[in-house]
Amino acid sequence: MSSILIVDDSKLNLAFIENILKTAGYEDVTTAGSAQEAYQLLGIYDGQAPRKPASIDLILLDIVMPEVDGIEACKLIKSMPVYQDLPIIFLTADRVHFKEAFNAGGMDFIEKGGPEYELLARVQSALRLKTETDARKEWESRMQKDLQLARHLQNSVLTPPLTEPGINIRSSYIQSSEVSGDMFYWKSFSDTQYGVLLIDVSGSGISAALISMSIRSLLDGIVGIYRRPKEVCAELNRQMRMLFGKMRRAVYFTAIYMMIDLEKQQIEYFNAGHAQGLLLAEGKDPVRLVVTTEPIGMKQDMSTDTQTVEYDESARIVLYTNGLITRPGTNPKSVIEELEQYAQSLLYQDNEAFLAKLTRLHRQQDDVCIVSMNVQKLPDDTVE
Repeated sequence: MSSILIVDDSKLNLAFIENILKTAGYEDVTTAGSAQEAYQLLGIYDGQAPRKPASIDLILLDIVMPEVDGIEACKLIKSMPVYQDLPIIFLTADRVHFKEAFNAGGMDFIEKGGPEYELLARVQSALRLKTETDARKEWESRMQKDLQLARHLQNSVLTPPLTEPGINIRSSYIQSSEVSGDMFYWKSFSDTQYGVLLIDVSGSGISAALISMSIRSLLDGIVGIYRRPKEVCAELNRQMRMLFGKMRRAVYFTAIYMMIDLEKQQIEYFNAGHAQGLLLAEGKDPVRLVVTTEPIGMKQDMSTDTQTVEYDESARIVLYTNGLITRPGTNPKSVIEELEQYAQSLLYQDNEAFLAKLTRLHRQQDDVCIVSMNVQKLPDDTVE
């Protein structure tokens, strides 16, 4: 049942409007003879808002009142966060104050002495808007809670940092919204072999996150069984086509997956349309981990080409999603070159400090994920 508050210094006007509303079926009608009395009913004391709003769905507010007029009262009420969506209709005998009253936050006017049907039509319209606004806010609140839970679940499945002889892996994960289509994963196969994967699902928001989480649920099995880049690439594509191949719009993700062999000091990888990763070493030019095949899920029979690169005593491998290098109006080639130079200048930093500084390049409201790996030649006594 809707609750209406009428504020007017004239008892005759209060009684007249209250009678019209109650006759029309609005039973919950409250009256106030001044702005101060209205404040009390709304729980506003000394200009301070209440923690919870009063059960008022609409205010009919007279403009001309002694001490505090309707316009000032409206400004104060609307300044309270709990009452920002409370509709206020002004009661007036003329149109002199229209502009000022609208600027104060009023949503409509009812001219005193006008026909009853006009008053009832405007009241009905305002109450319908209030109902729709409350329903939207409740939906948004539930959605926000669901998104926060989804964010927590998504973060809970991210692979924790890894530090073992010859390898150190750290990540930086920035979500532009509550959930993201970016995902990273790594797995240890032995003391000398590791698989590392970074994906970036097309699109953004909830749909991208759902696809990302669907793939994440399969990774332990796919990477654990197939291991090598060629086979992992083929199986990821097969699973994507099986899960999403019949959808009307194309569903795909870019990815870079590598198998690191510390004993051979070798990295074998596929790059499925993903941003080029970097292999950095002291005193050497950066090596780009270039694209080797198309994105995962785009074609039924995709190529599974891979490449192999080697490193000497030590190196740092940097993988990142496209959000790190997206800058509207800037040549992507120059951005990548800037990234290479900056990353090369930070090689002396440990992995954690390196990631913190590299993350500063992120300048857009976009998801971004960065994975940094330090690899070193294993001591002879650790190699079988």
